[in-house]
Amino acid sequence: MLTNEIMMNRESKNVIFFENDRNTHQTEYRYEPCDALKLAIRQYLILECKNSMVLETLPSTSFSLNYILRGNIHLTQNDGSTIKLPEAVSFGITQKFFHFTFSDFATLFVVIFNPGFASTITDKPLNEFFERFIPMDEFFDNKTNLLMLEQLRHIKSHKKMIDAIESFLTTKIAFNTIDNIIYDSISEIKRKKGQVCIKELTTDLPISRDTFEKRFRHLVGTTPKKYASIVRFRSLFENPVEHGRLTDIALDAGYYDQSHFIKDFKSCTGKLPSDCFNRTFSIKN
Repeated sequence: MLTNEIMMNRESKNVIFFENDRNTHQTEYRYEPCDALKLAIRQYLILECKNSMVLETLPSTSFSLNYILRGNIHLTQNDGSTIKLPEAVSFGITQKFFHFTFSDFATLFVVIFNPGFASTITDKPLNEFFERFIPMDEFFDNKTNLLMLEQLRHIKSHKKMIDAIESFLTTKIAFNTIDNIIYDSISEIKRKKGQVCIKELTTDLPISRDTFEKRFRHLVGTTPKKYASIVRFRSLFENPVEHGRLTDIALDAGYYDQSHFIKDFKSCTGKLPSDCFNRTFSIKN
């Protein structure tokens, strides 16, 4: 199991980062899944906040199940309004930053799936969840969700929390649904940091490009092209250049020029690259 890590620690490479880097009233804990679930589950995250705060998340390639164990969390929408999240909620793949407001003493438990493996718990098309939050009743019945939520809330030990969720997920995950063609394409996109031509990716496949793209959307949550663009964008933060020129950062990430990079960056984040790359942070895949 992993030991606890403080948010914004450069070595911890976290997926979540703060609007205010000096905010230190929160702690996160990350845990690896058991061997039986490693293929489907990337990790478990427990985030504990002492005070109310605003957090941002990077564009994500992962589907997640989220349990709010204490306090409440609000999502800020594009028009500035906020929505209170359900206590048991799932999130799909996203291509933009999301802004969340955590209340005092909020605790969040997150199950983060490996890309493409949320299909092991549902036969619903994952592209229906793109940039959406879905109450977990879409996956499991309401009674099951309430029992799991209450069980997690009454457990004090993180290890026992993990044991409880893994006992539950073991009965829900169906590994016979894994599509090796899609899994291998995800691995190739990741290996090339999103800088991949979809035509080349499908050249030697035993299925047509149209069939491949339909299966990819259904099992992963978006098109191969859009998925690759998210991977490419995230690669900007994996090895951040603290004092590099924006042109160098853009070219290293596969953008043709700085203007294209700035336009793409602003559409995803609502910010200019200079607003982010003068800060010290990194992410965990």
